[in-house]
Amino acid sequence: MSDNLANLTRAIELFDSVCAQVPSEAWDNDSPCEGWTARDVLRHQCGVLDALAVIARTGELSFPTMPDAPADPAARWAETRDGVTEALNLPGALDHEGKWWFGPMSVDALLGVVSWDPLTHSWDIAQAAGIDVELPADLCEMSLNTIKSMGEGPRKMKLITDPVEISDDAPIADRYLAYVGRQP
Repeated sequence: MSDNLANLTRAIELFDSVCAQVPSEAWDNDSPCEGWTARDVLRHQCGVLDALAVIARTGELSFPTMPDAPADPAARWAETRDGVTEALNLPGALDHEGKWWFGPMSVDALLGVVSWDPLTHSWDIAQAAGIDVELPADLCEMSLNTIKSMGEGPRKMKLITDPVEISDDAPIADRYLAYVGRQP
């Protein structure tokens, strides 16, 4: 297993563990993502990972689209989780080369870029549902370095918002969240 796949898998597992704890009545709570409920964040995450699964299976470009609001968010998430996990473990899936969402790279390299998404949205859904979640420091550091290396691209694409002021000596998870526009 590549390091990128291992990191994405851990981020997906974190997202999964948060989703498993969300009470059914909390899916419509506001999230830290302006204008989105916890259900909307889940829809977004499903769209991203469903598109990634198509890329891994076919080697063809697929863009994320948000599925309809699921009546059963946990079931919809399980479908996405299982689909992307299966696709990423197909022989040769990580070797596909193409001009993906962030430019020319292998699927394996794309995983290294995309890992920050389920990591961040684990926190977003946890905040909406009042769940305590600890973001792994190593994934936060890797994600922070990845996003910073992309310059202003993620902000211009509206993937992240303006950074929040935070102390340079704050824990890495807080610095990461602040960089992507969250108030830790």
